[in-house]
Amino acid sequence: MLRILGAGSVALLVAAAGTAYAQTSTSPSSPALKMTQAECQSLWNRLDSAKSGTVTESQAAQHVSDFKSADTNSDGKLSQAEFQSACDKGQVRGSATTGPGSGTDGSKK
Repeated sequence: MLRILGAGSVALLVAAAGTAYAQTSTSPSSPALKMTQAECQSLWNRLDSAKSGTVTESQAAQHVSDFKSADTNSDGKLSQAEFQSACDKGQVRGSATTGPGSGTDGSKK
């Protein structure tokens, strides 16, 4: 009986460890998720469509993971240099990586 209980406990621990390992997520600053310089520049051009030289927190909300950290001079907006620095650190993501869509477009025929 103890042998069966011990084997069951070991099997449970192995399964739990495998599940925990499979659920580890990649951090936003992971090099695999970093945008290229060209992608960062393209996104900047879209966000700063008025060519003001800055983007507000609301403009950057979908793309910048930690606005306060990116806004190094704490003026409530990002300059192009601050945006590029955040992009280099992996704190900026393009619209393609913001999450799944509604999934309804492909279902209509």
